[in-house]
Amino acid sequence: MTGGPDTAPEHLGAAFWVGLAVGSTVMAFGLHGLLTDLGPGNPFKLAEWVVGLDLVHDLVLAPLVVLAGLALAAVLPQVARGPVRAAAGITGVVVLFSVPLITAWGRRAGNSSTLPLNYAHNVLIVVALVWIVALGLIAKRAVTARSRA
Repeated sequence: MTGGPDTAPEHLGAAFWVGLAVGSTVMAFGLHGLLTDLGPGNPFKLAEWVVGLDLVHDLVLAPLVVLAGLALAAVLPQVARGPVRAAAGITGVVVLFSVPLITAWGRRAGNSSTLPLNYAHNVLIVVALVWIVALGLIAKRAVTARSRA
């Protein structure tokens, strides 16, 4: 549903309704599990985490991402802005979600099957692949821009 005030809303297709049904079902299942598996006293701890993480996101992370995007837009040429900002965002998400694995939170000394891999190495591989794709897109855009000029 994009467009200005003068445009009519787009028709919502079958994919939207299927996605809505599947997504709502998954969220309902997660909420049911959350409420039935927590045990006494834990809902307040969960609320603390949810509210705390939301505040950290809104007051710290989101402003930093906006500032980084503005800074990148100011120093990068037009052909590189989109791919570099996308790669930087993907890198941030991958690293953020990998922190528990890299720092081995939950590793048990007596259980060799918990966190058995070298996660830092694997994160570096994923990040390198993201930036290789970004550089490839930049090269393609540069060649296309030169051929048009």
